[in-house]
Amino acid sequence: MRRWHLTIFLAGLMVALLWQTGHGQIRSHEIGRLWDSFFPTEALPEYAPVQNQMTYPAGDFSSQRNKNLEGRGLWIGVQNFTDKNGRFWGKYVSENGILNFDSPIYTTKIRNRKFFRNRRPRVLVNGASEFRVLDPRSGSGILRRRSLISDEQIETIWAMDVGIQVTRRTYAFANQNHNSYIIMEYTFKNNGSIDENPSTAELTRQDLTGVFFGFFYSLIPSGDRGHLQVGQRDEWCHYYGNQPGDTLRGLWYVYDGDAQTKIIDDTGDPDEKTGEFLATQYIGIGVLHADRAYNDPEDDRSQPYTVNFFPMSNLKTHGSYSEEDMYQDLASGVQSQGSDTGEYVRPTNPEIQAPVVMFAFGPYDLPFGEEIRIVLYEAVGSISRPLAIEAGQAWKDGSLTFNGLTGDAAKNALIATGRDSLLQIASHAEWAWRNGLENIPDPPPSPELRIDSGPGKIVLTWDDVSDAKDPDTGALDFAGYRVYRAEGSFLNEYKLIWDSAESGKPDTTMYVDRDVERGKSYFYYVTAYDDGSQNTTGLFPGQKLESSPFYNRNYQFGASPFLGARKDLDSVYVVPNPYHVAGFAFGGRPRDQYYIEDREVRDQIAFVGLPTKAIIRIFTVHGDLVATIHHPDPTNPQSIPDSADEAWFQITDSYQIIKSGVYFYVVEGWDLEGNYLGTTSGKFVIIR
Repeated sequence: MRRWHLTIFLAGLMVALLWQTGHGQIRSHEIGRLWDSFFPTEALPEYAPVQNQMTYPAGDFSSQRNKNLEGRGLWIGVQNFTDKNGRFWGKYVSENGILNFDSPIYTTKIRNRKFFRNRRPRVLVNGASEFRVLDPRSGSGILRRRSLISDEQIETIWAMDVGIQVTRRTYAFANQNHNSYIIMEYTFKNNGSIDENPSTAELTRQDLTGVFFGFFYSLIPSGDRGHLQVGQRDEWCHYYGNQPGDTLRGLWYVYDGDAQTKIIDDTGDPDEKTGEFLATQYIGIGVLHADRAYNDPEDDRSQPYTVNFFPMSNLKTHGSYSEEDMYQDLASGVQSQGSDTGEYVRPTNPEIQAPVVMFAFGPYDLPFGEEIRIVLYEAVGSISRPLAIEAGQAWKDGSLTFNGLTGDAAKNALIATGRDSLLQIASHAEWAWRNGLENIPDPPPSPELRIDSGPGKIVLTWDDVSDAKDPDTGALDFAGYRVYRAEGSFLNEYKLIWDSAESGKPDTTMYVDRDVERGKSYFYYVTAYDDGSQNTTGLFPGQKLESSPFYNRNYQFGASPFLGARKDLDSVYVVPNPYHVAGFAFGGRPRDQYYIEDREVRDQIAFVGLPTKAIIRIFTVHGDLVATIHHPDPTNPQSIPDSADEAWFQITDSYQIIKSGVYFYVVEGWDLEGNYLGTTSGKFVIIR
């Protein structure tokens, strides 16, 4: 068993544990550039390492880094309420997060289902099917509905102890103009139910008055990656909207600031070694709709009634504060514009540090049997990753300029353009809701993809989706396929390398990539795009639309070209040799050209010049056996029969990473007919 088997095993175990511990039924959107997971209630579990939390930019299927969401919560405040025990409350707040993570007062038998419009494609690399940790290709509760108004929908229904049933529907899209936000539609129905059975009312029929719905979010740009060890929490928050001159309906956003604890200005969290800006995200939670009343579904532009933020240290919860105090937070009517308005010098001030932003809608009357609808959205804007790397390096060496600025001023102004990106994405979300989600034009479905390594080439084949009709009009509008590739890691930058229409064969379902190098790993995805003829209701009529760039990319297994197996042992050697961690970073690129941060997954060397069958044994200078490698290795999808290459990830047979030093290898070989070829030996050097 090698690293890839161990990784798959651990990922599967984590998912299984999540299901068994009651956090289960985790559902995730992974179709667009913004990924997020939704649980059986609004609260996030206190411990659930395998989840997306407003992950942006998307694409990291394994570790889900760049998580921007620490927690979310929902409070419902009511007046003159009688609980299930017959106790009367002048004011009462039903609290579902942020601080009571698992919301133990609510049932765990809750519906949380994911629906999707098109079949999600499998990805096979050298015959092995890739595994999606949070977005499995099959499984119970994951259903297909052609009639969806979005490409993906997650529907969650749970009850709260004031007798209100919450139905949350989230919508995510593949359309490139709408794939950086997720819409969340909430319906709150007073049905008296406080358990998993909405047909029975455990509470007596009562009309609820003075009802407030409070939404709480703790947002951290990129998880405060620049201060992981100390948890500095140096983010600002700002409210934009429903103010004179503002065009948006209402938007909280959070962004990284200067902790003022380092010699440098660390706005954007520059990496201390490379300068890369690690926290460039502007994370937003916005408002799309709030009913005027239970009997008036028109949008009430005066809502939200309260807009405020609280430092995490001052956030209220049951047991520490009275119901009146918590209700007052919802009903205060404060219209804050955030922490960055000039009142505070630094974001680490205890009065504002680690802000939890909040919307509260109300007060509503909610008679028994009636309901209220509120619609929010999540969105993230940012400069691109390659720009964050390039500009970060320039800032570190003192050569960065932007809009006539230099140094820290240029850095901060460049990062701040992420706000412009966020506001544009927010305007797209508002446009989509205003014009009807069903009117967002749809690209073709993503094809199933097969990637096979070959001698001096990599062959891609995919299912034909050229006959897929536009789901809105029923017309055939397919135009072609596009192939994208990244080198070294799936976290690196993908570049368009081939367009079927431009090649003159728009409906071909195969591409042979010959522009490849032995010893490199390659990662791909294939999209289908239309001719734009059915795009009559979109933001940009006539624009060609392209399928999701995430549905069919490989990430567990890279594909590498190989040479055919040799008939002797005369040319066996190791590359690279020496292997020097400081000399190469992130996929084998020189340090000044790296594009990923997860270097350790590419810690590989290769034995080349092998015969058809071989056994490789690696020893320390003291003669201790480190690892035994079989070629080909039936447990490794990257080990190709009849090739001359075999990769090793520097992991011993006891799952230890090897240390710096000199190592010796002995290779036994056999030819295609099984004839024994003898042995050969050599050495290689690892420098860490």
